[in-house]
Amino acid sequence: MKRTLFLFLLIFPILGPPATAQMLSMEEAVESTINHYPTLAAQRSALEAFRANLQVLRDNRLPNVRLHDQVNMGTANGLSGSYFSLGLIVPTAGGRRPDNSAELASGNIALATADWEAYNFGRFEAENKLARADIAVGESGLEREQFNLRQVVINTYLDLVWLGQNLKIEQQNLARVDTARRIINNLVFNGIRPGLDSSLAAVELSRARLSYYQLQEEYRRANVQLATLTGRPINEMQIDTVFNARLLLGEPLPSDVQSGHPLLRYRDNLLTRQNAEIDLIRKSALPRVSLLTSVWARGTSLDIDNNFGPLGRGFGYSRSNFLVGVAATVNLTDFKRAKTRTNQQQWRVREATSLLNVEKLQLQNTVTMADSVMATIRLALQELPVTLRSANAAYQQRLSLYNNGIENILALTDALQLLTRTERQVIEVQRRAVSARLQKAYATSDFDPFFQLFRRP
Repeated sequence: MKRTLFLFLLIFPILGPPATAQMLSMEEAVESTINHYPTLAAQRSALEAFRANLQVLRDNRLPNVRLHDQVNMGTANGLSGSYFSLGLIVPTAGGRRPDNSAELASGNIALATADWEAYNFGRFEAENKLARADIAVGESGLEREQFNLRQVVINTYLDLVWLGQNLKIEQQNLARVDTARRIINNLVFNGIRPGLDSSLAAVELSRARLSYYQLQEEYRRANVQLATLTGRPINEMQIDTVFNARLLLGEPLPSDVQSGHPLLRYRDNLLTRQNAEIDLIRKSALPRVSLLTSVWARGTSLDIDNNFGPLGRGFGYSRSNFLVGVAATVNLTDFKRAKTRTNQQQWRVREATSLLNVEKLQLQNTVTMADSVMATIRLALQELPVTLRSANAAYQQRLSLYNNGIENILALTDALQLLTRTERQVIEVQRRAVSARLQKAYATSDFDPFFQLFRRP
C-alpha cells in the first residue's frame, strides 16, 4: 500500500493542475489563440493595407496642380529648325543674328498648370471594384486563417485530453501491476511460487513504467504546444478535462456544406477578384478625357527688336497668357495588350473556379464520410461497456485463481494486459468518434454541437 501511494503521489502532480493554474476550456483556448497569434496580426495588417488602398486611389484622382517660377540669366542665340529635345536640350527663345553673341540676357517666367482626368469610360469604377475585391479577399483570408488555426488549437487540445486519459490508464495499470507484484513476491517468499514469477512480475512493472514515461513525455510536448498557441505561461495553464462521452451515442442532425463556409468564401472572393481584374484590364485601354488649364507670365531683358537691355529689366513680368482645353488620349496598341492580358487572366479565372469546385467537393465528401464513420462508431461505443466489464472480470478471476495456486503467472499477465488494452481501446474508440464529429464540424463550419462534448453541464 505504501508503494502504491508513492506511485500515486509521483504521478498526480503531472496530471493535476498547478496551484496557480486556471482551467482553460476548449473554446477559451481557441479565442485566446485568435486574439493574440502573430500570423493573424500579420493578416490583419495586410487587410488594413488593402483598405487604405481605397484612399490611395481617391487621392490619385485629384487634379494635378503645379506652380513653377524660375529666374534665368544666359545667352540668347536663336536658330531656325526643329528637333526632339529628349529632355536634354535647353530651349532658347531669341532672334536670329548673323553672329553668335556672348552677351547676357535675363529672364523670368512663372507658370501655373492644372490637369484632371475627368472621364475614362469606367476605369475609375473598375479600379474601385478591384480594390473592394482585394479587401473581400483579405477579409476572407483572415477568416480562413482563423478557421485553420482553430483546427490546430482543437487538435492540440484533444491530444492533451486523450493523453491525459491514457496517463490515468497507465497509472491504474501501474497500481495493478504493483499490487500483483507484491502478491507474487509474498508467495515466492513463502515458497508457494517459483522465483521466476517474481522476475516476470518485476519485468511487467518495468514495462508499465516505461509506457507511462513515454506518454508523460508526449503530454508535456502537447502542453507546451498549446501554451505557445494560446500565449499563456505553461505553469499557469491547465485544460478543462470535462468530456460528455454520452453525447457521442446520439445521432447528429443532418447538415450540409454552406456557401458561407470560410474556405468557400475565400475561394469565391478570389474568383470575384480575378473577374474584377479582367474588367479593369479592358477599361484601361479605353480613351482618357482630361481637362487642362495653364496660366503663365514671362519677362525678358531683350526688347521688341531683340536688342540686349539692362539685366534687371528681365526679372519682372511683361507678358502673360492663359490656356484652357480638353484632351482625349488613347494608345491604339493598348487594345492589343489588353486583349493578351485578358486572355491570360481568363486562365486565372478558370483556375480559381476549379479550386472553388474542388473545395466544395472535398468538404461535401468530408461530411458524407463523417456521417458514415459515426454510424459505425456508435455501434462500437455501445459495445465498449460490455467489453470493459468482461476484461475487468477476467482479470479479477485470474488474480483470484493465481492467489489460490490454480493459475500460473503467464495467465495472470495475459489477463492484466488484456484489461489494459481494453481500457486503451475505449479511449481510442472515443477518440475516433470525436475525430469524426470534428471533421463534420470542419466541413460544415458549425462547431457548436462539437463544443457541446466538452462543455460543463
